[in-house]
Amino acid sequence: MSNSLRRAEQLIWVGLAAVGLGLAVLIVYSWVEYLNNPEITIVDGYWMGRLPWSPIGVGLVIAGATGSLLAGSVAALIRGDWVRRILVVPLLAMPILWWLAAIFGYPRYQPIDPVTLAYSLPEAAAVMLIVPAVAIATLVFLPIRPDTRVRLRPVHPG
Repeated sequence: MSNSLRRAEQLIWVGLAAVGLGLAVLIVYSWVEYLNNPEITIVDGYWMGRLPWSPIGVGLVIAGATGSLLAGSVAALIRGDWVRRILVVPLLAMPILWWLAAIFGYPRYQPIDPVTLAYSLPEAAAVMLIVPAVAIATLVFLPIRPDTRVRLRPVHPG
């Protein structure tokens, strides 16, 4: 295994760990808000959005998912077979659209901060960033099946 492939796989794991840590920060923070005010739900605790924990958690999720996507794409293009190389393209389409919306904004709207976009639309961030990151990581870490085709050669010359 080459150094670049090994480094890409390590970056995938680091990115997925950052996603997990960011989600843990958001869940623990929501739980703390719930414990401080039992009249609300844990989801309401998420929407409290107090500084600095919400931006830290959301930032970790965004950075980790994006890092896993980029490193996983490189690893799939380096090591993968033709099916994996083809599957990388549609898996990168949604994150690219999400980042374009976060940087340049929607038509007739101002550009949006990526952390604000992910905080205000967590479902979109989950579907468009986290799910493709996990899918690409799965593509990279699934073992490549050996070529089992039968290759027959002539027994007798001529």
